[in-house]
Amino acid sequence: MSFLLDEDEALRNLFKDMVVTDQKSVTEDGPQRKVGVWFGQPDQEIRNQSYPYITIDMIDIAEAFDRAHRGKVNPGYYEDPDTITTGVNWDTDLHGKDMDFPVPVNIDYQITTYARQPRHDRQILAQLLNTKIPLRFAVLNVGPNTQFGTTRRLDVLDISKRDITEQGKRLFVNAITVRVSSEITPSTFNRLYKVQELNVTGTTGSQIIGRGEFTAVEPITITTP
Repeated sequence: MSFLLDEDEALRNLFKDMVVTDQKSVTEDGPQRKVGVWFGQPDQEIRNQSYPYITIDMIDIAEAFDRAHRGKVNPGYYEDPDTITTGVNWDTDLHGKDMDFPVPVNIDYQITTYARQPRHDRQILAQLLNTKIPLRFAVLNVGPNTQFGTTRRLDVLDISKRDITEQGKRLFVNAITVRVSSEITPSTFNRLYKVQELNVTGTTGSQIIGRGEFTAVEPITITTP
């Protein structure tokens, strides 16, 4: 997983299937329009100005001290390395790995919606707040849809109405601030080698720390399948 790139793409994927419906008459709906999704406000020179659309802007990154941990961990959603050293390929039967706990961070985004028609504006808000980024228990699926993907918490921090008049036309604008709970890996994985053989021998009466004396057993050898 790639910090920031995965979160950005996950947000875009969350919104890119949104559509709005034109109003053909008072009692009849018209054709549907796809809602465009952009990272930041694109220059008009590089795209056709087509409403409605959504922009995604990252506005802040801060460490989340309330989620901080210390120690070693092996996150299952991080992909195993292809190689562990020159000429040695990763083998799950032979090798293990761990790393320092990732540093938790909060990534704040501003989701801005633009529409020319109030009907489209309300449809976008309804879709966002009902299904895409509900005010409670919203989540963001990050990474590929495999064992290496993960689910992040997504919180809506603020919703602001910012309607304006542009070139004599009404422009309906909503600015929604959201927070994604993410993490940064502070180090690469430590390479570990799994135990392949364990030999246990002993002599009766050996001085072993414990409640009683050690009793000799037959040698035991444990090997991997």
